[in-house]
Amino acid sequence: MKQFVSLSQRLTVALVFPIAALVFALYGCGGGGGTNNTPSTTRGITVLVQDAFTKTPIASASVRIGTQNFTTNSQGVVNATLQPGVYQLQVSKNGYSTFSTSVACFEGAQFPVRLTPNLSTVTDETFQQRSEQVFAAAENLRDAIAAVKSANETTNQDVILLFATASNAFTAALNSVSNYLPTKGKFAGRGRLDFLSSFFGLVKVSQGTEEILNIRNKLLAGEDVPEIDAWLAQHPYQGARSLRELREMYPGPTVYPVLHRLLIIYERQNPNSGFNKAMDGAKDTWLSQWPNLLDGAKNLLGELVHNVWGAVGKLAFKTADYASLVLQNKEQIAWLWDKVKRQLILVKVKNEQEITLPQTTYDIVISNGTAHAPTFVSDYQLGAGVQILTITPTLIGITPIGFTAYVGQFSKTFDVTNSVGTCRFTVDISLKAEVPPENSDGKGNLIVNGTWNAKVIALAPGVTSVNPSEGTYTFQNAKGTLNCDLLSQPKTAEGTVEGIWGTGVIEDGVELKSRAWVGLVGEIGSNAINGEVGFMVRFSAFTAYVTEPVTLRKQ
Repeated sequence: MKQFVSLSQRLTVALVFPIAALVFALYGCGGGGGTNNTPSTTRGITVLVQDAFTKTPIASASVRIGTQNFTTNSQGVVNATLQPGVYQLQVSKNGYSTFSTSVACFEGAQFPVRLTPNLSTVTDETFQQRSEQVFAAAENLRDAIAAVKSANETTNQDVILLFATASNAFTAALNSVSNYLPTKGKFAGRGRLDFLSSFFGLVKVSQGTEEILNIRNKLLAGEDVPEIDAWLAQHPYQGARSLRELREMYPGPTVYPVLHRLLIIYERQNPNSGFNKAMDGAKDTWLSQWPNLLDGAKNLLGELVHNVWGAVGKLAFKTADYASLVLQNKEQIAWLWDKVKRQLILVKVKNEQEITLPQTTYDIVISNGTAHAPTFVSDYQLGAGVQILTITPTLIGITPIGFTAYVGQFSKTFDVTNSVGTCRFTVDISLKAEVPPENSDGKGNLIVNGTWNAKVIALAPGVTSVNPSEGTYTFQNAKGTLNCDLLSQPKTAEGTVEGIWGTGVIEDGVELKSRAWVGLVGEIGSNAINGEVGFMVRFSAFTAYVTEPVTLRKQ
């Protein structure tokens, strides 16, 4: 616990806060979450909560069904017995975006929920990891599409919910990359990757998913759904030509499994449904990975590149000094943007292995691990035959000789209320801890990149204005000292980075400043630093602080 007290002291002194205030922030005041007192043998409905990228079960997630609270077990599962009906389902977990929607509960109903991790600003150091997350999200969306297509009259799994949460993760991951700011080369400082800014396939997936959830919520709320009624008039379901007829055929709770399956059939068979609109976008994303590189890419609908594009060629990426890349047993990922058809191909690259691709003109971005910046290639023309593209990765920043680098992210949105009003803070930063060798003085480096935003969202009664009321600020390779105790067991590290920014607001002839501090404390293990990150800020009339558990992984 020593390291947490150290973080409290460092950040509290910086803000001139009473130490008790930060102790409260670090340790909280107790309180509980939802519990599930239902025995493990109960039957009824099942909620399965998984990470949207890795598909690993999320234990201890909070699940609220109507007014009842539950907590997932070690397998990410909640088993519950409920009266048949429509409930509001909400699933949340620290470090993930909360998801909520209406669900129809009936005997045997299964609700798979893929929660999207909070995504911090992408940096040179984290571009590899985010590329892997995008690739995984695309694979999971492809599998969810297949689940919807294969569902039948006996399907108890809520495949529409599976698709919606997988789609949300795919959209969030791609949108986060579109804001990536390269720090080196001719692309440095550009606000967006050009090809993602014109990727209309992503827009269709997002809009289609939103339409699905809107129709679903109206259907389950018992409202009129003109789109489904119009479709039923031409395609009767179990003899019913309208929702009214269907509800009369299945009175009371018996209608819920029927509505569940009707929605699947409607979304799949109606060419104008939100699902098929999303499919029209999903066909524009293609995946290829070993050992299928020579077979050609497939889009998220499972269509082969040969059948859609026609003429293909072969491309091999050759990375100079490939052995120096820090890939942690992963592959480089190539983003290839077809500038003619405006479609995206994602490839897990094996060095010098040929890939079957359409003959066209590409903008290309290649991830190079966590120690080298991505490589950008514009207007690359691929023709017939085999072509080799040689790239020379650039080191992001040279870690001092003998030092060990650990990297991680911190992302959080929170509100602070005082006598002036309420201000919302959003933090998206990456952290790099450079730990010195054991025979040193223990002085390392803590480096922070990323942004934080503050926006006044409400004023207190009697307060008419506050200046500044909004601002976005950037940590750009901000560095502070990392104090490491390398002789103790466990080994510990703690440090603070400070940033000061002008606000553009002049008061009494002096420009008002915003200040923020990032603190890290943790235990140094063989492969990671595990501990807490603290963020404290002064903005306008507001002072805020927040802490979260964090893991920085060894590069």
